[in-house]
Amino acid sequence: MVIGSCYGNPVKREVCQQPTEEALEALLLQYTPNALSFATTSGSYSPPSSTSCPVSYGPGASLDIRSTCPYYNIEDTDTDRYPQTLVEAECYSCQNCITDLLESSDYHPMWRCEKVMTPELWVLRNTYTCDSEGFYEYTAMKTRIPFMCTCGRERV
Repeated sequence: MVIGSCYGNPVKREVCQQPTEEALEALLLQYTPNALSFATTSGSYSPPSSTSCPVSYGPGASLDIRSTCPYYNIEDTDTDRYPQTLVEAECYSCQNCITDLLESSDYHPMWRCEKVMTPELWVLRNTYTCDSEGFYEYTAMKTRIPFMCTCGRERV
């Protein structure tokens, strides 16, 4: 396809296609550990209606709510990455860790909630260059993903 520029000089543009889902998955499976276990379909997870600290909970509440640092899952979508949508943990907005060890407060005076990150995982990143067959090339990159929140003392 030839497109004229504002200076009248034609500019040749390559027509590039996205590789199939199967081709991207096969490429990513060459790397271990990869982020496929954190992949999800967009729209599967959404934040709760309130992200304030859930000090109390009902019967049958899941571990992520009963934790001393409650958390919920959200989606991180990046259209230049494969997998495009990953599930990540987000901490509720608790002041400090929830504890019943101290009668005067629901929160520990010194311990804070923080995200726990995965070891480095492999994802693919679109380079926006075309290969010889007319498909976008992807390069493997390492990333870390928060998968839960935990209680810990402040860093010194």
